[in-house]
Amino acid sequence: MPAELQPEQIDELVGRALRRRADLLPRLAALRLVNDRGDGLDGLVIERLGPVLIAQLHEGRLCAGSEALRPVCERLAAQLGAGAVYRKTFPRDRSAALARLEAQLTDPTPWIGAAAPPEIVIDEDGLRLIVRPYDGYSTGLFLEHRDNRALVRRRAEGRRVLNLFAYTCAFSVAALAGGAAEIVSVDLSRKFLDWGRRNLLANRPAGQAALESRQMEFVCSDVFDYYKRAARQNRRFDLVILDPPTFSRQKHSRRVFSIERDLDRLVRGAVELLDREGILLLCCNHRGTTPERLAAAGRSAAGRRLRRATEAPALPADFRGDPDYAKSLWAWLD
Repeated sequence: MPAELQPEQIDELVGRALRRRADLLPRLAALRLVNDRGDGLDGLVIERLGPVLIAQLHEGRLCAGSEALRPVCERLAAQLGAGAVYRKTFPRDRSAALARLEAQLTDPTPWIGAAAPPEIVIDEDGLRLIVRPYDGYSTGLFLEHRDNRALVRRRAEGRRVLNLFAYTCAFSVAALAGGAAEIVSVDLSRKFLDWGRRNLLANRPAGQAALESRQMEFVCSDVFDYYKRAARQNRRFDLVILDPPTFSRQKHSRRVFSIERDLDRLVRGAVELLDREGILLLCCNHRGTTPERLAAAGRSAAGRRLRRATEAPALPADFRGDPDYAKSLWAWLD
């Protein structure tokens, strides 16, 4: 475990982190203020979600104890006008400690400040996205995909879009805003799909009272099961978005998903559902999976159909300094 930083060192590093984001702060309602080792503050992540801050404390490699970090967060909240700071502690073994932490993770009373509403709507370049500051570890929005969402929005017009591991459907919202002809969102969690449906309802075109069922579909399913279903139905898509977790286990099954083991099979199934001139967006937050590994999976799955593959834009500026944090690949097929 690294030596703990002194209060004045922490203040200096937080100040540097904010100066690096000086151009982002006035224009982004949601961004990462402190990016762990990327800002020299190991184990500490602070994000702004509208009027609240979320402080992630990763035990075992944290740059200082939580009580030493509390006044830092208090000053940061005051500086940015945030009404509350919610703490999310990440133990070394999260599964073993989840019951102990559940009360903290779902308590409306914040670590610092006054209680925030259970839901907050974030504006991201005109997209309205619901976040929940104290609904467990999840807040509902992965900020590192901000630029990829903008690209999906630009490339979705008239396309049939399949969003796999859809979570709260932020990519689907981007596709809707970009004029997609059809959007299918697939996730194992009905809770997150319901959350995603509300995100899409919040972004439906002006004057449209409801989402059209032929344009919008939500499927609670394992991705590999959905591949079989879509093949039986002869479904084809023009844009497939793959943002899998590193690891997941189905509650009522022995089936376990692992990005290291299942990546090639996952990409191959997505490519088989892509129509001619289709596009694949493949994202990965597993540190051990390199951009080269993503590209190899794309080449293996697409074969001669692969016309072009390119790494997505660099991580947004508030995530710089830690290139292994998340990677993504865009691939165009013939």
